[in-house]
Amino acid sequence: MGSRITDQLRNLTREQSRLRPVEAREDPDGVATRSRAFGPFGWVGLLVGLALIVGGWFVLRQLQADAKLQDCVMSGRKNCAPVNTEPTRGAPDPQ
Repeated sequence: MGSRITDQLRNLTREQSRLRPVEAREDPDGVATRSRAFGPFGWVGLLVGLALIVGGWFVLRQLQADAKLQDCVMSGRKNCAPVNTEPTRGAPDPQ
């Protein structure tokens, strides 16, 4: 019984293929062309992926710096934060 159903499906598939054949896309030269399924969005996807990678790298660097600062504070030290020693403009000179 199973092979009879399989044979019927095979015959129906062949009949449908005869009614509507699959056409291969070809150039005028007779060479099949690659499908451009993504079109210009391939570059957009590449740029979005690159932006995610670069943004993730910056976030990772900031998290590492924050973790170092937290480790320093948790160890009991008080000189953990970087101190700017350059004089600011407009500030009076300490004399």
